[in-house]
Amino acid sequence: MSKFHHIATQASQSIPEDIDVCVSFVLFGNSRDEIRRSIAQVRKSAVSFHIVLIDNSSPPIELADIEADDVTIIATNINLGYGRGHNIALSASKGRCRYNLIMNTDLEVKDDAIGGMVAFMDKHLDAGLAMPKVIYPDGSLQRLCRLLPDPANIVARRFLSGTTWAKSKNDRYEFSGWNYDSVAEFPFLSGCFMMCRRSVLDQIGYFDERYFLYAEDLDLSRRIHAVSKTLFNPSEVVIHEYRSQSTPSFARIRYACVSLVRYFSKWGWIVDQDRNRINQETVDQFR
Repeated sequence: MSKFHHIATQASQSIPEDIDVCVSFVLFGNSRDEIRRSIAQVRKSAVSFHIVLIDNSSPPIELADIEADDVTIIATNINLGYGRGHNIALSASKGRCRYNLIMNTDLEVKDDAIGGMVAFMDKHLDAGLAMPKVIYPDGSLQRLCRLLPDPANIVARRFLSGTTWAKSKNDRYEFSGWNYDSVAEFPFLSGCFMMCRRSVLDQIGYFDERYFLYAEDLDLSRRIHAVSKTLFNPSEVVIHEYRSQSTPSFARIRYACVSLVRYFSKWGWIVDQDRNRINQETVDQFR
């Protein structure tokens, strides 16, 4: 991150002080229509905000027509990856907002979900991270509230998905029997929409930049969960297209494998003293 510290420092000058939420989007070859839609959805919110666009495209996307007082555009001219890109926005907004919203551009926000999530965090002062209900465009539920995975979870999901054993492992991992109708705490919340309390980020740090793509949200969720609550809010809803999952590629598979190796090497493969305790505490809240 030090290599891009000057970029964050310069960008911070365009971010107002004392705003409710700084919303960051990492771009890589996105269409201008999608970017405009993302900005328009944030502007529907009743809370005070500023938007930071981190453009990892090379050459950069032409965004001159999108420049505005409430939007800061940062062109890195290199693909830094998802977490490292967001870290520029997180660093630039230090001391200027109460919350940071890490958000994908392939989301459709229903009503004022951003304002609703800010109100939810204001009500739950012990929460460092919160996520709304996430659905597919057809209205079906995305099960993005999860336990901390062990290596067997990954093997089951990636290679043995048709077996009874894999289904049992995945059902527990994703809480398949739960209908997502109540506030609950989970150690792993999806990176597609992460409402983070700024003071907690200042305490635990930002995304671990060893993850280029995938597992960065798992790692950040886990670190936030260690010092505060990480809550699911069923009252707010966003629609997620999940394009990356519908268009798999060798590069994405490689990124996922490398990131998971780094995650388990950091936290533990077979022996992870905290994983079983945290997962059991999560299961116990439903008893």
